[in-house]
Amino acid sequence: MTEYEIRTKRDDMPGGYVGKVYKWAHDEKAATLLLLKKKPDPSGRCVFKRGGTGQILSVTEVKNNHK
Repeated sequence: MTEYEIRTKRDDMPGGYVGKVYKWAHDEKAATLLLLKKKPDPSGRCVFKRGGTGQILSVTEVKNNHK
């Protein structure tokens, strides 16, 4: 499994707030679905599991050098 950093922008937060969440998953798609109630619509809007709407800005793989 791989760790992913997901940056989100929520409609219920003030101005330029960007949230950051770390999730472990097999791929980027699975990591984003862990945050959402259903798949994002074609315009990129989504509904989060904890309520509220927003948008996923980026999904990046976390590279760790802890060997």
